Amino acid sequence: MTLSAFTAGVVFYGDFSSRMILPVAGIFLLAAGASAMNQFQERNYDALMERTKRRPLPAGRITPSIALSLSLLLIISGLLILLVFSTLICFILGLINILWYNGLYTELKRKTAFAVIPGALTGVIPVLMGWTSAGGRLDDPVILFLALFLFFWQMPHFWLLMMKYGQDYRQAGFPVLTDIFDDNQVKRLTMVWLVASSFCSMMLVFFGIFLTLITGGIIILLNIILLILIFYQLFFASLIRFRLIFIAANLFMFSVLICLIVDRLMVQG
Repeated sequence: MTLSAFTAGVVFYGDFSSRMILPVAGIFLLAAGASAMNQFQERNYDALMERTKRRPLPAGRITPSIALSLSLLLIISGLLILLVFSTLICFILGLINILWYNGLYTELKRKTAFAVIPGALTGVIPVLMGWTSAGGRLDDPVILFLALFLFFWQMPHFWLLMMKYGQDYRQAGFPVLTDIFDDNQVKRLTMVWLVASSFCSMMLVFFGIFLTLITGGIIILLNIILLILIFYQLFFASLIRFRLIFIAANLFMFSVLICLIVDRLMVQG
């Protein structure tokens, strides 16, 4: 989620700023280290899943000791950069995110199918880090709307993966949502969270966080296309194309962040 941190910095400054470079680099290293640590922690589970068994650790292309050393190097480097070149609150948020993701969330995934809900905070914190590293306040409505959008988006992002690879997760011993709800209930839950994510992105338009009519109009149009596409695929298509829905949801999130960056650059220009 380095892109979200970068976006927050551009929104705060209103343009690209050289002051963003080192904090964003620190956030990137921290995210890379957290991901590497997660793969070290779950290497035995990854080996049991078709989707992940070809990753470097389960495939044997890298040893666990090297993976652990690399992840610690990345995490420590990222934290040091944030401590020296960013704000204290950004550093603290980075430390919390590592503990939350590699501590709480990684353990919760093996205990409950609802782990993604508290786990979604790990996708929210980077945008808060980008904002606070630029000097922004955590109670600013601009960053709260953006953080809420990213929070809601992560549930359908994960559940779409689960609907496609549920048997993989189950085989590795992870609890999955379809053990609790039937397929139609999971589809409805996914759609509800997608609508909530869409609503939050629309609030970015209606509360004036998007500053130009062009980017605001693009977001409204993307919302309409996304909701129609996914609603049709989930409830009317004879064969649900989960990969298409997953790609569409990810492109939507990516597009919102890119539009925010372009929006500020257009105003500055």
